[in-house]
Amino acid sequence: MSPREDPLHVLEVLEPRDGGVAEHVWRLSEGLAARGHCVTVAGPADAVMRPAIEALDARFEPLPIVGSVPAVRSDARSLARLGGVLRSGRFDVVHAHAQKAGIVARVAARRDGVPSAYSPHSFVYRTQLLRPRRGMAARHRLNLWAEQALGRGTALITACSDDERGAAIDDGIVPGERAQTVLYGVEPDLGAAPDPRLADFRGEGPLLGMVAGLRDQKGLPTLLDALELLAAEGRAPRFAIVGSGPFRAEVEDRLRAGPLAATTLLAPFGGRVEPYLRVLDGFVLPSYWEGLPIAVLEAMAMGLPVVATAVNGTPEAVEHGATGFLVAPYDARALAEAIAATAADGELRRRFGEAGQAVARARFSLPRMVDELEGVYRRLSRAG
Repeated sequence: MSPREDPLHVLEVLEPRDGGVAEHVWRLSEGLAARGHCVTVAGPADAVMRPAIEALDARFEPLPIVGSVPAVRSDARSLARLGGVLRSGRFDVVHAHAQKAGIVARVAARRDGVPSAYSPHSFVYRTQLLRPRRGMAARHRLNLWAEQALGRGTALITACSDDERGAAIDDGIVPGERAQTVLYGVEPDLGAAPDPRLADFRGEGPLLGMVAGLRDQKGLPTLLDALELLAAEGRAPRFAIVGSGPFRAEVEDRLRAGPLAATTLLAPFGGRVEPYLRVLDGFVLPSYWEGLPIAVLEAMAMGLPVVATAVNGTPEAVEHGATGFLVAPYDARALAEAIAATAADGELRRRFGEAGQAVARARFSLPRMVDELEGVYRRLSRAG
């Protein structure tokens, strides 16, 4: 921040209580507060990053916000609460993160005359047809309509990848001049102590793994199918699945009853990703959809080779054959071969890991991300 520029008053609003979006908002708030800006974060009362945000020179405002669309009562309470927050101070810009926060925060900002930016972190309407369930086509149409309607009053969409920016333009949400790609920034603690449970499990050979929320998005059925294929052929590496979520019981059942019990560890996630990544020799993320997976960027920054699915923004970070392997989603055989190739070749792991770390430092640094969003906020506050 230039000495002649006043500090910005920014309201960051998020809906997810955990995961990559919550970590992104915390890291962004940390960077802004360190530069002297006045940051308020509004989100779920039980947000896992709330203590870390409150430890900054920042304010946290709890919202009764939930992800369902619609959720009329909680949306109305969240809208009223945000209105009170906005009227309690002079805000230069409101930045909403993920769809539900994007709905209530942009409505509140427009009502109070504050310019708004919106980061979808993966447009929900794009995923609805990938979730086989009743009414998925209707859900797709409803979510797309909501994005198009709200896009008319949105000063800027800050997309996490060029893929996401292209969708915002091609699907009629905002014109090109109101969509900007701002790549995520990561800054992992390279000196973090290794997680002892994973360290005890790894044994003599390489340990591969994934650290992610155990949800339908993350491709867990395909991952388990791939590992079982390798087990049937006597090629299963030691593998750690770290995370919590609605698919945990399904994973536990398959590990207990299948051939992977001796080679696969299921461990809960405990706050920071670095202790787990310090133990791994390769990172796997077989997602069915993504915006741009922060977990992959963190793994690259820690010097790990990556096996991931070529979905949405992921190929903008992982270069096939240079920093890792990209495979098609739902393809258990292709995933199995990529995992086996990574586990079998220490020199390949070293080469991919070093190349990935260089990419992370050059393209996905945290100071660069904060610089770009600080510039966005300055621009919007002046225009507003």
